[in-house]
Amino acid sequence: MMYLRNILLALLFLSFSGVTYSQSSESVSFSIPKTVYFGGERIWISGNVENESDNIGSKIIYAELLNRYNESVAIAKMPLNEGASFNFLQLPTDLPSDNYLLRVFTRVSPYQDLELGLVQQFVTVFNRLVPPAVVESRTDFAISKSSPEIRISQETINPGSNFQLEFPEGGSIVELSVAVFNPFLPNSEQIGSSMVYESLDSKEMLPELFGHIVEAKVDLAVVDTTQLYYVSVHGEKSALFTDKPDADGRMFFDAGGMKNWKYLVAQAEGNKSLIDFNIVSPAPKTHFRPEFKFPVLEIMPSDESFLKELLKGGQVEGYFVHEFDAVDFPVVTGFVEDRVYQLDDYTRFETVETIIKEYVPEVSVKTVQKKKEFRTINAIRSFAFDSNPLMLVDAMPVFDSDALAAFDPKGFKTLEILTRTFYLNEEAYPGVLSFSSYKNDFGGYPIPSNGIYLDYQGIQPEITEAISLFNPQTNGLTMDWRTILFWSKIPGSAPKNRIDLKAPELKGTYRVTVKSPNGTYSRDFEVK
Repeated sequence: MMYLRNILLALLFLSFSGVTYSQSSESVSFSIPKTVYFGGERIWISGNVENESDNIGSKIIYAELLNRYNESVAIAKMPLNEGASFNFLQLPTDLPSDNYLLRVFTRVSPYQDLELGLVQQFVTVFNRLVPPAVVESRTDFAISKSSPEIRISQETINPGSNFQLEFPEGGSIVELSVAVFNPFLPNSEQIGSSMVYESLDSKEMLPELFGHIVEAKVDLAVVDTTQLYYVSVHGEKSALFTDKPDADGRMFFDAGGMKNWKYLVAQAEGNKSLIDFNIVSPAPKTHFRPEFKFPVLEIMPSDESFLKELLKGGQVEGYFVHEFDAVDFPVVTGFVEDRVYQLDDYTRFETVETIIKEYVPEVSVKTVQKKKEFRTINAIRSFAFDSNPLMLVDAMPVFDSDALAAFDPKGFKTLEILTRTFYLNEEAYPGVLSFSSYKNDFGGYPIPSNGIYLDYQGIQPEITEAISLFNPQTNGLTMDWRTILFWSKIPGSAPKNRIDLKAPELKGTYRVTVKSPNGTYSRDFEVK
């Protein structure tokens, strides 16, 4: 079954890759409710991908943060549902205070049309431990907006007070947001790629038609097209993928239906060295135009009180309500086992070797050249295989059978046995010996010496309920330090011609932004 499945997926991938260059062009758009953050906050992103036809399109949209040195400092892989995504990019807590370039794209869109396929805008990120330059007088970008189309029910808005915003009746509102204003950024509008980038490194387009594809590369000087590489991804579930490099040293591990994993482990067959092995980012490699400059972030001593308020808002937002998709989709993460042993049902012995000898008749333990090896019994032909099976711990390959035999399996929950030839892509294995731990953390078994552990996040889960994300708290136990009061891009929150709001405790300037087919207009108000 696994063999046929892999052949089918390979044929599908090859057939689709054959139309990669003729794939319909994808144009990307996105919006965010505010542009000023503290490290650790989430940048909520509403993204859309439009395909010029209804043909096959990408299933993943990416959000990436670049610093002024053109270095990627954060990236999020967000699922698309019928071309739309509502998700977030989690800001690292250790980012230095500065202005950063937030950009959004799919795996192929920048190479199809740089202007339409790669969109970006500046955001400001503060870190209280790594503050920006403090000057006596900075440029104040707080240019007041007062569009007459937006009416506010009262002149003075006090913390905790209720007020209304009204807009022209019959007007078509595309997007509406009410959020704290960023006085440190000269340009909060989106910037065209033609104004930002001088060039884009060429790259073969790789459409993500099923899910995320992990791309890896080995140096050309050491490329061996017969060398097998393993990538296992780990989260609530684990899965194993394999590939061999092409003549250019490239490998592609199609994770398919696997979504939310936290890290991966890469290995080479036989635990060979991975010193020349690298994971390739899905982000395009771009080069800034010489005249394109990041705005310098500066603050004055008088900004201290405002920044303290912003910091409170960033800390509280993480407690607001939003629900993730918790549906346990069936995912083929390995093989169809012949026998499963729940190890808690048996007396716990101190080594894997003893457990196999005592309870597992489908597997034998042999000593070969003073080292322990395992042999599974071929259930179809009724004889033992003559080499080690594929040995796994939470889908991570293990090549040292002697070390596994001597390991104390107290952290292992189950043992799954396959007593037939197992086909994984082009490889055939003499059975499978697979241990699963209680917490999917290898049960204490060490990562092989030449293996590489990488914090490489998978696709983020879909957010299924966020309607109350920016609503004021009603329990009276949490201070209302919201920096976003309303955003119509939240699923289920349609733009209206009138909205009722409650002012937060956080004092400062807030901006109402209304986008319509006729343009964008804004109005500021103070909470004081």
